Amino acid sequence: MNTYLPSVFDEQIQRLILGLEPVDAVRQSRVSRPIDLMLDGVPYPDGTEDIFDFDGALDPLGYLSPIQRHNSCRYVLTYPPNRTSPIAIRLYDRERRFVPRRISYPVPDDVASASANRIRRPALYPGAAYDIGIAATGIRGRVTWNESGDDEVPVRWVRVEAAIGGQVIGRAHGDDRGEFLLLLENEAGGLGELPSPLTATVTIYGPAAPVDIPGDDPLGDLPRETAGDPDDISDGTTLPDGYDRTDASSRDVTFELGVLLTGQDKFFFFAE
Repeated sequence: MNTYLPSVFDEQIQRLILGLEPVDAVRQSRVSRPIDLMLDGVPYPDGTEDIFDFDGALDPLGYLSPIQRHNSCRYVLTYPPNRTSPIAIRLYDRERRFVPRRISYPVPDDVASASANRIRRPALYPGAAYDIGIAATGIRGRVTWNESGDDEVPVRWVRVEAAIGGQVIGRAHGDDRGEFLLLLENEAGGLGELPSPLTATVTIYGPAAPVDIPGDDPLGDLPRETAGDPDDISDGTTLPDGYDRTDASSRDVTFELGVLLTGQDKFFFFAE
């Protein structure tokens, strides 16, 4: 039975199940360059051949199904007959401008229901190749397990906060190499211009112990965050389940206005 047109016409109707608009967490604007949004799952099911990327590493997306991108920089999923809630997605930038995320979203069962909770804006945080201005204030850092200098093991997918007097003035997500790019907010020093120098406490959060990486998924240890309604997950400020700080994962850092600190001592994270 046709819904909108007389039966003499053929019609095809697509109803939105999930609309995604990735947001640059620093600039608070739409991510304009194409990235990969996929339906999350096992990239290499049994019987499939490995796929390697341009640098010879195993492609972390493998055979995952892509989510359609529109020229508006938005990504859409429409209602097929077999789509069930929740829907888990994987966001990945091959250029390393942004750190990947995995998020599970609930979706309404009724296609005629209000669409407000079908529109999600997951925030992506700067990666190693993030487009950064010459006047940015922040730090490039890295995090390893324990204090080994000879056989360093990176702490993958950490979360980082910079705070003054308990007020957070900058956040970052770490990547699979244990590296992060933390940029301070413009209002980090309160009203007026950002003072220089500025001392803030930088704290690293992570899992209690290293997480095994599945052989069929190079990003299998990336935490899958579960959003709800209201959504306190998409903005990337809520720590993944099981994440916490350790006694040695926090220290004071002195920032200089318009300077991106590099070559800093690494941060340590101690397994329990």
